[in-house]
Amino acid sequence: MRTRLAVALLALSAAAIPACVSIDGGAVEISWIVIAPDGRGITNCDCADPAIAKVRLVLRGVGGGIDGATPCAGKAQCDFACRRQTGATPFDIPPTAPGEYYSVSVVAVDAAGNEVPTSSIMTPAPILRQVVRGQPTEVEAFTLVAPCAPTCNGSVCAPQ
Repeated sequence: MRTRLAVALLALSAAAIPACVSIDGGAVEISWIVIAPDGRGITNCDCADPAIAKVRLVLRGVGGGIDGATPCAGKAQCDFACRRQTGATPFDIPPTAPGEYYSVSVVAVDAAGNEVPTSSIMTPAPILRQVVRGQPTEVEAFTLVAPCAPTCNGSVCAPQ
């Protein structure tokens, strides 16, 4: 009798535990570094000129049924604090089918939430990746190239 009661209590308590992560698609994980045009590392995003508050993940569907889809457009979960140098979406990016890809890129965002033009902060060309339901899609580190603000010292914009 005690064994049945223990099993019943264990089953009830397990049913009450919420799932850790909702899986409604795949995730995309990115990382980045910020460097000056002369190769010096910019270790404080406020020392880029203009300052970078966030890095925004941009996904654009290529091919098939996702062609032109932008699952990150307007979503705060695709904006990451620049100082973190990494970010990942929840598992809600629609998966790709054979022949479908996402063009994955990043843009710098200022403190007001505006995208910084690539004429001020250069970002690399997009990378094509497929997204699989329930799996993270990792992308090589992106390099953002920005001038070092004149007010920052050598320890923030240091030689690599």
